[in-house]
Amino acid sequence: MGFAFVNNSRIKDITSLNSKMGHFNFFSVHHFNITGVTITAPGDSPNTDGIKMGSCSNIHISNTNIGTGDDCIAILSGTTDLDISNVKCGPGHGISVGSLGKNKDEKDVKNLTVRDTVFNGTSDGIRIKTWESSASKIVVSNFVYENIQMINVEKPINIDQKYCPHPPCEHEKKGESHVQIQDIKLKNIYGTSKNKVAVNLQCSKSFPCKNVELIDINFKNNGVEDGPVTAVCENVDGSARGKMVLQQCFN
Repeated sequence: MGFAFVNNSRIKDITSLNSKMGHFNFFSVHHFNITGVTITAPGDSPNTDGIKMGSCSNIHISNTNIGTGDDCIAILSGTTDLDISNVKCGPGHGISVGSLGKNKDEKDVKNLTVRDTVFNGTSDGIRIKTWESSASKIVVSNFVYENIQMINVEKPINIDQKYCPHPPCEHEKKGESHVQIQDIKLKNIYGTSKNKVAVNLQCSKSFPCKNVELIDINFKNNGVEDGPVTAVCENVDGSARGKMVLQQCFN
């Protein structure tokens, strides 16, 4: 199902089963409610994004179950004021912002809230991905992720500003990402990680991530490698406090 230039509408209690490509696509849609939706595709089915949106605003997604072979929810250029709550995601690639920065004339992505959500057996949970050597200079800002459970997630928290889906990438020789990520709050995020590195914040050297707050981030290592979970952080400014103190992220 596709929605373009649709305002003040809703979808409720719909099931999308085994779509050959993306299930629900939204472009330039504003003031739209999605609730009680079930989206199902095999975990190994390519390009079967659950909900994909670009240039949208004031979208509310709630009480929805998504299991696919790609992103449960994909948030693209120009999307603002998005509220996601009570979503179950898995299998799939998590809730992804991006990829961003590859094309010219992209727009800012801002004001995202994700709360009371469960990721189960996904490759990623919270994910922001931007291309290195961006063609556009945009801002990703004012994100809140709160009360989120991860169950055997490979990369629970993953900010990747060196996104390269099919290496080697030509952009690697052209410099750092020009996408500015700032004002990101992650609070009460807990569960099990399939990798020892549960938190990966790999930000741009040219435009470091600013004002990233980590509060009560509490993961257990459920992977092959022994030991407690760790964090890998590059070019990040912010703070950490609470159950899992990740001071190694911040100078």
